[in-house]
Amino acid sequence: MTQLVTPKDAMPMTAPMQMASGRVVDLANLRATDIHWPDLVESLVKLPRFNGATPHVTYTTAQHCCLMYDRAEDKYKPQALLSDFHAAFFGEISRSFIFMAADLSPSAADFIEAFRLARDEVTAAIYAAAGIREEDDTDAFQDRIAYLRRLDKMLTASEQRDLMAPCALPGHWQLPAPFAVPVKAWGEDKSRAELELRLSFIGIRFRG
Repeated sequence: MTQLVTPKDAMPMTAPMQMASGRVVDLANLRATDIHWPDLVESLVKLPRFNGATPHVTYTTAQHCCLMYDRAEDKYKPQALLSDFHAAFFGEISRSFIFMAADLSPSAADFIEAFRLARDEVTAAIYAAAGIREEDDTDAFQDRIAYLRRLDKMLTASEQRDLMAPCALPGHWQLPAPFAVPVKAWGEDKSRAELELRLSFIGIRFRG
């Protein structure tokens, strides 16, 4: 008897998610062909950094992505621009929530590892859609990860210094020294234009 195999596209989705265009993707099986850049831009320009805890200004995840690009070394600019694009699917999940959920889980280490794996798999699909190849050399891969992590922390320190109220708890942030250049919030409209511009710099154009 011939065994029938259900095509992957016809299988029930494990983690379906509707995007701004109406497309539905399966986060558990995200592929490069699922990446529709206008959907990601739409989400990122409306996502507030720090859960909106930036008094009197609107500071978006899209602007954070742009500033990562601007401050990165040339060889890392594409990865720096896209390193937080997973937020278009996840939202801006705070470290506080991750630690809380981990603490409530049977295994905190397993929960955090699963979160990181989900983030990395989504990021891999985004990188693939942008034509970015992972390094074949393990040392080069680890160097990039470490570089982007430190860059993100320095930018976060700059954002916290320039956009947030003074923190009432000393040592809460545990961040390296910030960049000397101050961060000024762009708001949603400028964030959209600047993000689309930087995407064009790495070969991603979807208007006109």
